[in-house]
Amino acid sequence: MKIARSTSFVVLLTALISSSSIQLMAQQNQNRQIALFENVDRINGNKMIERLSEQNRNRRNGNLSQPEYIINRNNLTIITFNGLDYFVKNNRVIGIRGLDLSEEVLDQITAKLVLLDNVQFNYSERATTEYDNRLFLLSLKMFSSTTRDIAALAKAENPSLNVENNIAKMRLPNVDRALENQNTQTLVQLNK
Repeated sequence: MKIARSTSFVVLLTALISSSSIQLMAQQNQNRQIALFENVDRINGNKMIERLSEQNRNRRNGNLSQPEYIINRNNLTIITFNGLDYFVKNNRVIGIRGLDLSEEVLDQITAKLVLLDNVQFNYSERATTEYDNRLFLLSLKMFSSTTRDIAALAKAENPSLNVENNIAKMRLPNVDRALENQNTQTLVQLNK
């Protein structure tokens, strides 16, 4: 009987120490994660697109502004578009909060967004003609609609799977072609 009591006391003491150790390790891990995200730049992507668009309007009135990348970031940055937090580092989308996406899908998202980011930056640099201004604004609009489409895919019942299955179906943006279609559509509307 005495052996049973001492054995149960040892088991109880071991369980108590193990439980305390596990809780302490979990708290330390959580503190590390919080510290990691405290030093991260945070950007509201939708407001940034609006600001870049507004700067373009001001530029036409003679106020010069510097071209600015949206995605091209060296440090870890969280950019929020339509409620989704994109983790960006070294000009690459490395994850989206709440979605478990494969590297292939992240590469496809990166390709679409980086292409539009480079286009808007280049047209912003050369925005001296009305044509370049229109292409710049069109690239911002396409950037916004691409992130809005990804957010819509993420609102489905199984968001990770839905994004995984449908991101490849999204065409690679082509600003020049979109402008041609826009011009053609405008001419067709004028004929009616």
